[in-house]
Amino acid sequence: MVTSHIWEVIDAASTKPFGFQPFYPGPGLGGHCIPIDPFYLSWKAKEFDFRTRFIELAGEVNLQMPYHVVDSVGKALNERQKAVNGSRLLVLGVAYKKDIDDLRESPSLTIIELLQKQGAEVSYNDPTSPSWIADGSTTCS
Repeated sequence: MVTSHIWEVIDAASTKPFGFQPFYPGPGLGGHCIPIDPFYLSWKAKEFDFRTRFIELAGEVNLQMPYHVVDSVGKALNERQKAVNGSRLLVLGVAYKKDIDDLRESPSLTIIELLQKQGAEVSYNDPTSPSWIADGSTTCS
């Protein structure tokens, strides 16, 4: 499976004796600045007739990731002769980053919404975000 190679590459890179900072793949970007700041740079660059295709492409890929995750969940259920509709699913972690309670632009919220629209009963567990209201507002303790 291709995804297992990702972890091998990260493990191999971590053997570098200096300057290593691991970045792990996830279901998309979240937060208030990471997804937005590069688009501002791209917008500003256009004023000078400069294209930032890599930034735009990365944004497109990251915006599609929640849909990819939901599609993968559907395929996994289908392999077990189950449907998303009527399934009880548990999402582990809803914040956009490990060990924080910030839910702004979290791809997990989009994933939950998409699964619910397909008829799944979705619960979640995230110790840093113990309560979240499905209408998009949040309450964090």
